[in-house]
Amino acid sequence: MYPGVTMHHLSDLPAAEELRVFAEMGWQGVEMSCGRIAEIVKAENPEKAADDFRAAAADVGLQTPQVHLLMGANLATADDARREADLATAMREAELAARAGVEIGVIHPAGDRPDTLAELDAEEARRIQTFARLVAHTAQFGMSIAVENTYDGKLEGTAAHGERRFGSIIPELHGLIDAVDHPSFGICLDTGHSHLMGISMAESVRQCGDRLIATHLDDNNRTADQHVCPFYGGVDWVEGTAALREIGYEGIFNFEIGGGGPDTPDEIRLPRLRYALKIANWLLSE
Repeated sequence: MYPGVTMHHLSDLPAAEELRVFAEMGWQGVEMSCGRIAEIVKAENPEKAADDFRAAAADVGLQTPQVHLLMGANLATADDARREADLATAMREAELAARAGVEIGVIHPAGDRPDTLAELDAEEARRIQTFARLVAHTAQFGMSIAVENTYDGKLEGTAAHGERRFGSIIPELHGLIDAVDHPSFGICLDTGHSHLMGISMAESVRQCGDRLIATHLDDNNRTADQHVCPFYGGVDWVEGTAALREIGYEGIFNFEIGGGGPDTPDEIRLPRLRYALKIANWLLSE
């Protein structure tokens, strides 16, 4: 494992400059954020923008194993137009991210809140079909898809499955992966989400097993999805990191923690990132 961080801390800088700052701090890898891949998609020449990102990461020696695809994507919704549009966007983002040197696309399982069991079954069929299309598409250019665990929380209204979100427990993700049945489909574990569900990091890691191919490491005090730095909430990081070693995970140890916005002085946000790296290195050295 090696320390990494999601690229949304210095979004006011050009991507190449943010990569340089992270490399100079000592981070070894980054997750391309949903904002950075959206920039590439919207560029005047997206293919060149992807090539430039790949070259910039190589120049500073950073690994770029994963990208967070379209935030808010709903690949299971009953709204056919919305589902197809989100799938098309995710496919395009994945194509360009792969060109930029990324190997894994992280995406949420999503869905609506169907009122009846029949509608819930139909949603599950749509989710399987749409994810199968996404995985088959991205596999053509060497990219895997990692579906991220969610959390339930307090939801308004009623639904056939009550106050539930699909994917808030790891076995549901395994069920989706089994149904799609493609070797380029795995899991991204968000430790903050599993903590909100009352599941320890170590147990969540073990439940993912060898299907764990990406990580979103963050903490909270179980009142909200706070995305704070490890040890600032209730996650047991020592046991959780030991579990990652136990299952043989060797990928990016990626901190998906919040940070100051573009108006936050560098005197505040840069030391915070350096401190986060100290925590990552300490955990990886234990």
